[in-house]
Amino acid sequence: MSTTSVKGRYQWFITLGLFLFMAVNFADKAVIGLAAAPIMRDLKLSHSEFGRIAGSFFLLFSISGLIGGLIANRVKTRWMLIGMTVIWAVAQAPLLLMATPATLLVSRVILGAAEGPAYPVAMHSLYKWFHDKDRALPSTLLSMGGAFGTGVVAPVVIWIIVTYGWRSAFLAVTIASLVWAAFWLVTGKEGPLDNTSGGHHGGTDASASALPEQIPMIRLALLRTSLGCFAAGFSAYVILTIATIWLPSYLEQTVGYSPARVGTIVALPAMTQIVLTPLLGWLSQRLQSRGLSTRLSRGVLGAALVMSAGLSLVLVTRLDAGPMLMILVMWTFGVPSFAFVSSVMMISEITPPRQRGGMLGLNNCIMTLAGLVTPIVIGYIIDLSPVKADGYRTGLMLAGIFVTLGGLLSALLVQPAADRARLCKQDAGGVLSADMH
Repeated sequence: MSTTSVKGRYQWFITLGLFLFMAVNFADKAVIGLAAAPIMRDLKLSHSEFGRIAGSFFLLFSISGLIGGLIANRVKTRWMLIGMTVIWAVAQAPLLLMATPATLLVSRVILGAAEGPAYPVAMHSLYKWFHDKDRALPSTLLSMGGAFGTGVVAPVVIWIIVTYGWRSAFLAVTIASLVWAAFWLVTGKEGPLDNTSGGHHGGTDASASALPEQIPMIRLALLRTSLGCFAAGFSAYVILTIATIWLPSYLEQTVGYSPARVGTIVALPAMTQIVLTPLLGWLSQRLQSRGLSTRLSRGVLGAALVMSAGLSLVLVTRLDAGPMLMILVMWTFGVPSFAFVSSVMMISEITPPRQRGGMLGLNNCIMTLAGLVTPIVIGYIIDLSPVKADGYRTGLMLAGIFVTLGGLLSALLVQPAADRARLCKQDAGGVLSADMH
């Protein structure tokens, strides 16, 4: 049995483990949206109050994502992933004993702070096992964990809520977090392409070898490609936030579906992601291998999906219950997640491996700010409307227009090959070195 074959098999085992990590991560996020109606009823919360509590999850989420990414430049991702999942469990446990608005608020703030670095650190961990040219498929598989957590698990969570109460749903995700932490403690490893300080494995990512060893973060952040990734990621996260916070209550209170039916419909976008995301990853990698630029095979592809989701969301607000609404819900909330994958691949393409964790953290920080703003803005729009159904529709329609424009901006900005060539050329001329002193 060759070392190469063992590594080849184990890198896919690592991918599976990180897939499950993201599933738990997104289940933790989604449970409050799935339990929105009974939580508002039991705790006597208005829509805007619930929106503020739900949005508090993102109060420290964005900044912790940046800090966690920077820490991942220096600390083994194995321990960071285990530590995060333990904190997820600890943050939600108090709700089992004392469910009050204040307890829920504190729980969501702590949970958000601990979940902020999850996606960038998981991707950073994954990329220690795959070179740039091979990352599209494993990246999409990891991201599918989110679809599994929000969609496939959703009917189970709804059943728990209806049968045992919403507190039991929080108990279930608490247990899931602890189980994953124990699993990764036994099986988790760092990849051979680790090139963080300390050089645990001594390996390097050959795809990034032409870049300077270190580039000022501000220069990386202001590249056209980075700005385009931020725009696509922020816009896609608006869609994700609506899916986890407002979609269940919109379908129940505005469209008129039963809670059980809502659980089924909320699972549909996840089914779309599970089918389309690996196909899109394969397509992106295939197009790149055929000579298509990463601007088109990654950037424009992701941006186009974001734009289509924004337009589809506008149409969702104009439809009543029926098959067409379900189809549009599947598309709207199922396809823009590829922008998260395309963004991290392009950020990694223009970033030295030593700084990858930090730049992925910054990307995560900026895009997840949408999670802080979106619930609050839509909650206020709903409460200000004399007819709540009209408020829901207005809020989602405005969000759809915003998302469409964000996707268009991203498509116009991203130029990973040109930005990478410019960085290498400037380093050869001593420009970057001069900036760093």
